[in-house]
Amino acid sequence: MRFAPGFFEAVAGWMRTDESEATLSDRRNLKPVAASQSGQIAAVHYGVGDIHGMRRLLDDLIVRIEADAGECPAVVVFLGDLVNRGPASRQVLERLIEGPQRRGDTWVSLRGNHDQLMLDAVAGKSEAAFRRWMQKGGLETLASYGLSRKEASVSRARRAIPSHHLAFLDGLPFSYRAGDHLFVHAGVDPRRPLDRQSEETMMNIREPFLRGAHLLPFTVVHGHVPSIGGPVVAPRRIGVDTGAYASGVLTAVALRAGRTPRFLATAGEPAPAGG
Repeated sequence: MRFAPGFFEAVAGWMRTDESEATLSDRRNLKPVAASQSGQIAAVHYGVGDIHGMRRLLDDLIVRIEADAGECPAVVVFLGDLVNRGPASRQVLERLIEGPQRRGDTWVSLRGNHDQLMLDAVAGKSEAAFRRWMQKGGLETLASYGLSRKEASVSRARRAIPSHHLAFLDGLPFSYRAGDHLFVHAGVDPRRPLDRQSEETMMNIREPFLRGAHLLPFTVVHGHVPSIGGPVVAPRRIGVDTGAYASGVLTAVALRAGRTPRFLATAGEPAPAGG
């Protein structure tokens, strides 16, 4: 397909050149939802770990989430890294764009560092950005759009990837708040208050977030760092990235008011060739 003149220049313009100065308050970030007067989460909320192009696992986990929620409405927060590495990034984006099939459910997809990698590469920010994408699972993503390794280039990627897929990725927020829980892809800087967290941090931080408890008045629900042995519950944080593209296990945490967090997961299965 062909894009309208100037489309990718516009996409490039949407992206920040200095992420270090971005804060939660200056773009599409915190999305408060209804909470009870006690501050507890009012609906059933689910935080889903990194999908990384694993459409079969996504479909499986959605079925499990719907069964777990029962008659209650579910707010499902996909914690970013929707694309790359697995064999079906295009199909994952199509399903997330389609949205929930149950009446009353809400889906929220957040932006991870791999989603940003794809945007930067296809927008043509630099040759280095495209090479980095190829090294971090972009080849598998392009294959899901019908391109071979030999056909991997910015110009062909632009023709192969539908514009609404890129618009969806560019519209992803960096965080979502529900009651006493803050959902982000990677984590937060434990030394900064909430309104001083940068987008770069929320997509990429590991240490010092993983090393000890932060001081924010939230339990942070995040992905980004795979834990093949299962999800991680630590002081003030819950990590649900279980390395789906390698382990075959995609995990979600279920959060209900007044109840201990529980976990849902797909049955582990070998990763497809090339995944």
